[in-house]
Amino acid sequence: MYKPLVLLATLSSAVLAADYKLELHHATDASKWVSLYTQAGTRICFCTKNVQTGWIKGNNGGDIKLFSNNDCTGNFATLGSNSRVDNAQWVNSVSFGKSGIPSNGPSRDPSGKVYCPDWY
Repeated sequence: MYKPLVLLATLSSAVLAADYKLELHHATDASKWVSLYTQAGTRICFCTKNVQTGWIKGNNGGDIKLFSNNDCTGNFATLGSNSRVDNAQWVNSVSFGKSGIPSNGPSRDPSGKVYCPDWY
């Protein structure tokens, strides 16, 4: 009786502590895509300005916000945790993860300029 209860508690904890994932897919080349992750209980911002994003898909992405600015500030559109948005070329930064907490990032260079990689 004890072992099944421990296993059930372990599985429940794993489900509650799932990492967040977001996928960015290239606008014209289906072979190019990147998955972004952040740990459970955290929130992160990535600059996507230099990425030709065709569509974005949440895969347990938590609270997903899409920004036209490159630093996850200003007006945003919300994407469901397991939803997809097409024609996402306008998105210059994404914030995802736990709701209600500030985002970590985006990364900045030594001069303070937002770092916007070209992941493809």
